[in-house]
Amino acid sequence: MGGPDNGEKRMMDALMLCGDKGASRMVEGESKAFLYMHGMPLFYWVALAAAQVDRVARIFIIGDKAKLDRHLSLRPPLAKPVFTLEQEGSLLENIMAAFKASIDGYQPGMEERDAAVRSKSVLLMPGDAPLLQPGEIDEFLDGADMERYDYVAGMTPDSVMARYYPTERKPGIKMAYLHFREGLFRINNLHVARPFACKNIDVVQLMYASRYQKDLKNIVHLTRDMWRHHVKMQSLILYATLQGAMLSSFLGFGFLASILRKRAPMEAVAQAAGRILGMRVSWAVTRSGGAAVDVDNDIDYETMKARFHEWREAQG
Repeated sequence: MGGPDNGEKRMMDALMLCGDKGASRMVEGESKAFLYMHGMPLFYWVALAAAQVDRVARIFIIGDKAKLDRHLSLRPPLAKPVFTLEQEGSLLENIMAAFKASIDGYQPGMEERDAAVRSKSVLLMPGDAPLLQPGEIDEFLDGADMERYDYVAGMTPDSVMARYYPTERKPGIKMAYLHFREGLFRINNLHVARPFACKNIDVVQLMYASRYQKDLKNIVHLTRDMWRHHVKMQSLILYATLQGAMLSSFLGFGFLASILRKRAPMEAVAQAAGRILGMRVSWAVTRSGGAAVDVDNDIDYETMKARFHEWREAQG
């Protein structure tokens, strides 16, 4: 599922999503993007990494604009042009607002008349993944074949994520995985998408609102919402297989999880996701790890502060 080996590395705008409305979660009473990690807010660590990637042309950051501007004014200018935007009400609204801001002179309906606008792709990143580094962004973009696909999501294997686990003496972070035939993977925080190619874009918000798949209530809600949106039974069965494998593993039934995941090859799951979203979908695997570790709660935040430098060094 890698990108084309033609030596061409196209420039791309990066959108950083720092909104704190809708389904977003606060940590220690603060918007996650503005939490401090060893002297800098989380979003600035992410922006600093993106600014060092040759293929990133410009960085558009959407969130609390006044706070973004204030934090940026206290630090040296980044190596790429940065534009801050006032947040909208939901993740989907923020994505589309930032995306349209990245299209010079955008007017409603331009995508219907201009093929270049219609086919524009962007790099999507969160504001709460401070372990992300430039090399991992490059690795992801190398693997994202936007000649063949409209949306590519980053994946990190469990073997890489093991370095972030708790030890006998140190706290750690352990996350849920998708159980594929090829192995266990964590969907990370790097995505590249062609938003105007998505025929069922409202599904994006549904999936984000139910993203914490350790919560049984979220699994039920997402299944219900997909059914209401007339998702085909084939895709629902594959989704149920993934969830069954995850639940079996969580309950300690590893043998059952192994049986179920053999029925969920990565390519088939990507095709099912494509049917749900109405676009061509694939994966790109990264092996540094930082893109898959973000700050979701107070405990994870304190843990990351304690092991931040150790983990960054381990990522290489």
